Amino acid sequence: MSVDSTDLVELDRTDDLLEVRLNRPDKLNALNPELIEGLHEAFTAVADERGLGIVITGAGRVTCAGMDTEIVSGDYGEYPDLHATLQEVYQLIETHPGPVAIAGRGALVGAGAIISLSCEFVVLSEDATFAIPEVKYDIASARAADRLPDVVGPRAAAELLLTGEEIDPERARSLGLATDVVPSDAVEDRARELVATVGDHDPETIAELIELLNGGADT
Repeated sequence: MSVDSTDLVELDRTDDLLEVRLNRPDKLNALNPELIEGLHEAFTAVADERGLGIVITGAGRVTCAGMDTEIVSGDYGEYPDLHATLQEVYQLIETHPGPVAIAGRGALVGAGAIISLSCEFVVLSEDATFAIPEVKYDIASARAADRLPDVVGPRAAAELLLTGEEIDPERARSLGLATDVVPSDAVEDRARELVATVGDHDPETIAELIELLNGGADT
């Protein structure tokens, strides 16, 4: 199965790497239904490609500012399938049988930060903002509440989710939310480098390890 780029999701494919670029820079790559559907199609198309490395990034100065504020501030009921589709995107990223890195330039906020929780590698720029501010919009993110305690521990997870306040890149790294922090112009290269290092290993072994990391073992 193959999928082409869309207006809001650009794809650049080589034999061993897929780059997925959010392409809504005028809105800081905030997610809307079309962009979420584009991500869903892109990750569904490669769901069986064991060992394929993926780098998620964004056009412009910000990788992802979260969900479009017109959606989170308005009537969510106008988008009946949006929540379910976004949850499937998180799951597709998490279970992809190859390494997924996100290049966080400028900001990973809200849904962008939650996407990063599904990735094996998270590279942040030195000027990046990391935050999960859903509580400020009266939204309780079940996905973040489920994943964050395993990454940062219950106390830091409570701080991030209950205050909704941003943290700086170095604190994100100290908490285990970021793999590396680099200058803004080096974020994508560092993400590619991490994925390429994994690509040196057996694809079947990598796929098995990712499944184990996601709780796929009985013991």
